[in-house]
Amino acid sequence: MPLCNNGYLLSKYGKKMTDLYQNSLIRFLLVGALGTVVNLIIFFVFADLLNSNANASSVIAFCVAVTHNYILNHTWSFENVVNYNVNIKSYVKYVCVNIFGLVVNLIVLNLFLMQFNPDLKVTAQIFGVIVGTAFNFILSRFYVFKKIP
Repeated sequence: MPLCNNGYLLSKYGKKMTDLYQNSLIRFLLVGALGTVVNLIIFFVFADLLNSNANASSVIAFCVAVTHNYILNHTWSFENVVNYNVNIKSYVKYVCVNIFGLVVNLIVLNLFLMQFNPDLKVTAQIFGVIVGTAFNFILSRFYVFKKIP
């Protein structure tokens, strides 16, 4: 097969890109990345610009980001899995799962702040967010966003 057959290359790699785009983990990570940006901006405003307590700032940022992520994960990341509408029960489950991630985040945040005392506390927040992501995906996929029999 000739290398210059662009139709073949486009169909081969186009399908792989489509499969990747439809993958719930990839979608979850994209939503999480956007949620992380939301989280970090809110944290930066409160902790670094307004000089609020880092833990309180992290909780505020978490509340906004978790609501944002729930809606996008429900309606997009796991759209092929869920067979019910956005509702308070699944939102509460999602928040509970993410509270676990928040606890991990706060532990990492405080350890980082104590160990390195960075000028910008948002640096420590970045590490906390990264560590909680794996836990959040697994619990979200298999506990929150599962088909209801």
